[in-house]
Amino acid sequence: MSQTRYHLRRRANAARLRSPIVCALLATLLAATVHAQPLFKSEEVLPVTITSNMRDLVRQRDSTKLEWFGAAFTYSEGDSAVSIPVELRARGHFRRQRSNCEFPPLFVRGEKERLSGTELQGNPRLKLVTPCRPGSEEYQQYILLEYGIYRAYEVLNDIRPRTRLAQVTYVDSADRAKPLTVPAFFMETSKEVSDEEKMTLREEMTGARFADVHQETLQSLALFEVMVGGNDWSLGAQHNIFLLQDSLGVFYPVAYDWDFSGLVNARYAVPNEILPIKRVTERHYMGPCYTPEQWAPMLERFRSKRAEIDGVWAKIPGLTPKKQEQAVKYLEGFWKTIDNPKDFERMVKSCRKEGN
Repeated sequence: MSQTRYHLRRRANAARLRSPIVCALLATLLAATVHAQPLFKSEEVLPVTITSNMRDLVRQRDSTKLEWFGAAFTYSEGDSAVSIPVELRARGHFRRQRSNCEFPPLFVRGEKERLSGTELQGNPRLKLVTPCRPGSEEYQQYILLEYGIYRAYEVLNDIRPRTRLAQVTYVDSADRAKPLTVPAFFMETSKEVSDEEKMTLREEMTGARFADVHQETLQSLALFEVMVGGNDWSLGAQHNIFLLQDSLGVFYPVAYDWDFSGLVNARYAVPNEILPIKRVTERHYMGPCYTPEQWAPMLERFRSKRAEIDGVWAKIPGLTPKKQEQAVKYLEGFWKTIDNPKDFERMVKSCRKEGN
């Protein structure tokens, strides 16, 4: 539960002992909070058709000045089709480059007035994570595995980007390419996460050290990264990490982007050459140093969530039994390691005292 909802519910409970008017006002505020963003209130796969100048969009992505393309975002609501005017733009780094991927990840944005009352209400800008090579079943499975990592991250971390699995059909408005249907997922931007949590996004704060941020959050994040084989993150560079600051000045790191993780094990993923590993499937701990006493509560917390985390993969529509088994088996190595003090000590001996 987010901090915002927690405090609202505390206030609502206290209001029961006060006037009915106050109670009614708080109930209205709670309802607005819960229903403002319908996209993330369901775990069902959202079938969507996106119609745009897809050929030009896919071609125009190596430039530093990326264009926005008009599009129609269409989904079903009951027996009716709802079509929303939106705009699309290529985004990302590795997956945006034409030399690496046939199809880039996208931004989707729309005007507040046009989104009101629709599935996209409350989400003026979204990330859309889509297969790097959409015609390949293997690459489609990568997307579903990465989506599963976000769901596992959610089990352990209240502050996180929310996601929604989708089945997207891309249609070229000029009819120069055949329609293409692929699994994908929508994800909150860092700005939306900061708004949700009532915190300030601090994108400009590079060079952060471990001691600068909330320690329990950092410890959980660092352990999660090694759990899924996440060797592609940096707090100081805000690489696959963003920072939120609360009203008391405390910084909270939030992780995202796991297509280079060992659990996904994408064909194109290779570890950074400065790391002492040869494959992304090798776990390499990159977080702070802690004593066994400091590790004990966090390890117990992870163990208590094992069944829920292992169960994530069977709930992902479209993920093949083979890939489900692959994910659980990869995590099994982590669970065994944290249950063996000597093995765990060896795994985290690569800890970094000040930052990464």
